[in-house]
Amino acid sequence: MNKRSIIVLLFIFQAGWAVAQNQSRTSSDQVIPVAKVWSGHPVGFDLLTTDKYQYVAYYDADRNMVVAQRPLDSKEWKMTKLPTIIGWDSHNYVRMAMDRNGYLHVSGNMHNVPLIYFRSTKPESVEAFEKLPMTGKNEERVTYPVFFKDQQGDLYFQYRNGGSGQGISYWNKYDADRKEWKGLFDTPLFDGEQESNSYMTDPKLGPDGYFYTVWMWRLTPMANTNHNLSCVRSRDLVHWENLRGESVTLPIKWRDNAPVVDPVGPWNGLINMSFQVNWDQQQVPLISYHKFDQKGISQLYLARWDKGTGIWQIYQISDWKDFTWDLNRNGSLANSVGISFVKPQGTSDIAVAYHHEKHGKGIWILDRSTLKIKKQLSGQEASNSPVLSAMRIQPGMNEQRKMDNTGQYIMQWQTLPTNQDRPREAPYPAPSDLVVYKIAGN
Repeated sequence: MNKRSIIVLLFIFQAGWAVAQNQSRTSSDQVIPVAKVWSGHPVGFDLLTTDKYQYVAYYDADRNMVVAQRPLDSKEWKMTKLPTIIGWDSHNYVRMAMDRNGYLHVSGNMHNVPLIYFRSTKPESVEAFEKLPMTGKNEERVTYPVFFKDQQGDLYFQYRNGGSGQGISYWNKYDADRKEWKGLFDTPLFDGEQESNSYMTDPKLGPDGYFYTVWMWRLTPMANTNHNLSCVRSRDLVHWENLRGESVTLPIKWRDNAPVVDPVGPWNGLINMSFQVNWDQQQVPLISYHKFDQKGISQLYLARWDKGTGIWQIYQISDWKDFTWDLNRNGSLANSVGISFVKPQGTSDIAVAYHHEKHGKGIWILDRSTLKIKKQLSGQEASNSPVLSAMRIQPGMNEQRKMDNTGQYIMQWQTLPTNQDRPREAPYPAPSDLVVYKIAGN
């Protein structure tokens, strides 16, 4: 299970926030059907838009990984099946990226298996792909592929090698002219010292010019053994420091306490889903996350960096009186409680969108200084997702969405809920329509 993008993306709307009277809408000319896709369990698809083309990576009705391409002025897709078929594991999402020379990179369908990675044989084309290694080292038990870029547009790849509780995290950098991957460091990025492994966010570039990475450690495959929420930052993705400016030596090890944000112990509800870093109007970092309160109730928190004291200040935002998320389980879990975004609003407020299995969805308006709730929005007033053309969600199915890299397109489909990565008995649901929407006004 992975907080980062993957399961989080399956269960949270990823569109920009807008109040009801200013929502983005779609019309028939902005709806682009893609294909029929597998709907027997949730697993992440990907959507990439460039200046000329749009690309979709997904699992088709027969569970084959497929990459599709269309010109932006057309609704016709070219499709290529890749030689890998998904089973029942919701960890096995697929990710894409394009390098500076136009070659498409695709990776996915991995949970503690050898690296599955493809590169197109021609720029801006999905006609053919090569299945390749990257560095050829530490690629035997791979999970959680992430492509990302730095400010110069260079391409990187993040992944875990090893299992939950004993995994090691690596970063590779791609030389687009040589078509070669190399390890970014002489060491891993994170090393749990055979006793733990890190669950991290994707690197995120802040308004201060630093890339931030937030993570937690886990002792075993049991979700409730997550502990020690932590954060580091870097200007060049090579040299890292905590927010006091103290250098952090790589690999970052389980016993290193300098980056710890909130020293939450195991069995206290820290969960690697929907935790993230954002910034307020003053470029102050805010980390949102879930843990249990002193009574064992699920609550949502913000950690804010206090430059004056040099420590993270912890704020409990929610005050629910019931419901404890059952985290004493393995495998992929439904995202029962979480925060989907934290954004500045005006000059003095912070908007926080939340979801809760029992209490529904809404938006809190917080006072920026105190981080106390000034106002709570719910229902239509608190819509945090564009209104899309009607896709009728069938009984027992869950809507899935993925926004593209530009924020101008959203992809939608539907699946059964997670089944903790276990096979289901037939009959399976009919394949779902995979549809891309262009958001009006973008």
